[in-house]
Amino acid sequence: MKIKLLSLILMLPMLAFNQVKLSTNFKVTSSKPFQVVDAAIKEYVSVGNGKSISVKTDGEKVIIQLFNSTAMKEEGRKEYVDFPKYNKAQKLLKLNDKLFYISEAFNKKERTFSVYSREIDITTGTFKPIQKLFTTSREVVAIRKKIMRGTLFNMEQVPKFDVIASFDKSKVLIQYRNEPKEKSDAKNFDEIGFYVFNNTMTKIWGKEVKMPHTEKDMDNLAYTINKDGNVFMLSFLNSDKSFEFISISDKDGLKTKVLPVKKGLSFDKFDLRETPQGTILAAGYYSNGVEAKVDWTGTMSFTRNVNGIYIFEMDAEGALKKDTDYPFSIDLIKKYLSERSKDKAEKREADGKAGINDLTLRKFVLNPDGSIIIVGEVFYVKSELWFTSKELVAHFGDVVVTKIDPSGKHLWSEKMPKNQACLFQNASDYSSLGISYIQGKSSHYILFIDNRKNANLMLDQPAEPHKGGFGGYLTAYQVDDANGKVAKHSILDLTDINGVKAYQFDTDRIFEVQDKSFLLEVYIKDKLDMMIKMDLVK
Repeated sequence: MKIKLLSLILMLPMLAFNQVKLSTNFKVTSSKPFQVVDAAIKEYVSVGNGKSISVKTDGEKVIIQLFNSTAMKEEGRKEYVDFPKYNKAQKLLKLNDKLFYISEAFNKKERTFSVYSREIDITTGTFKPIQKLFTTSREVVAIRKKIMRGTLFNMEQVPKFDVIASFDKSKVLIQYRNEPKEKSDAKNFDEIGFYVFNNTMTKIWGKEVKMPHTEKDMDNLAYTINKDGNVFMLSFLNSDKSFEFISISDKDGLKTKVLPVKKGLSFDKFDLRETPQGTILAAGYYSNGVEAKVDWTGTMSFTRNVNGIYIFEMDAEGALKKDTDYPFSIDLIKKYLSERSKDKAEKREADGKAGINDLTLRKFVLNPDGSIIIVGEVFYVKSELWFTSKELVAHFGDVVVTKIDPSGKHLWSEKMPKNQACLFQNASDYSSLGISYIQGKSSHYILFIDNRKNANLMLDQPAEPHKGGFGGYLTAYQVDDANGKVAKHSILDLTDINGVKAYQFDTDRIFEVQDKSFLLEVYIKDKLDMMIKMDLVK
């Protein structure tokens, strides 16, 4: 009896710890389970009036589901098997009140790709007839962006065909890269395809354009399109470490202009956007260089010490209108660091080199009023001890959100603690980590899976690590758009969502169905899915 009583006393702290108090600010509702759709690619979009459409692609078989979040039930499901052979989804594209499914198919005999568009009737959740947009002149390869990650130079892959809409959603660019004719980067001149359409996916113009520099000398960083149907590129010239602005149009062809912007900085990636005034904005994180470190095992790793944000603006002719450097404050940099790391940051700040290690650009939003939101997440891969063996481990760390007003004034930057990790090659765990960013009318939401130990974590403390594949709590940081004030919410426990356990979770399956109302589809076993609605009620 005494032994049992002692065991109970010892367990009390653990029981108290396990009873995490969920946020009362969110109301969580579950739908009735419905039959799962097994598909490699699943995309979700809100179509208004509390309804959403999901499109799930399994090769030549594509399934559309219509879901009503008010009634919390699936209202329709339609399966299509009339797509071309080797069909691959590229993007679910919403253009104001129209929705298009963009896909590509490979012709093995001709060694070419064809790109297709198929409109979806958003009231019935059904496909309209398929439309062939164009066929490439030869084989196409994925756009490659070289990004340093930990001990590796990983090649980040994006879809073979990049689909970009103009600011006003009146024009669409489909861009791709032909397979190089020369194996040597020093000899090869990339040929890139640019096809432009209006908002009914009717072709305006299209051509394949030879780049003005060799692949070795030219890194293509970002693309965009304006409301007039003109295409713009930002490239980096390795020979003289300068940025080049490239415009491509049906009438004038290709024009280049070297930009007189700041040199001597290192950039991870850039994004391009057309502003409401018709100028072109480029934004990216910068650092003073790449640093090498050696751990206790003798393994060398590399890290980018990100110092701030760099934004520059051009007119349609490539004339630089302004460029602005937004360095991170030392207070932001030191948030959630150990005392030792804080001291190091202070010393580096004296030399102008303090920064946030491995911060990666995740989202660049240009609002209708001209204000800017930039979302970044710490991400790196390194070789380290994982349980009992040495493995490549992917780390997803703290999140930084910045707002800049229409005049270019920095309004606020906030850093939020997060600590996630999984084996680099484990696809299911990898897709469950990272963040889902949702922009509401008055707040920004960063949603992610967190360790239960962090449920009651204060916002001035570093986060305990969460390992992918080990349950966790769906957590939201709510950031006030006006002042950057952060509130934290533990929304639900993946192992007990209204009495049901979720066996699969993917950040890409979280989406906003209306302001302050989010949907999440989860797999609950026995070939069943369930939709979860999360309403911010206070």
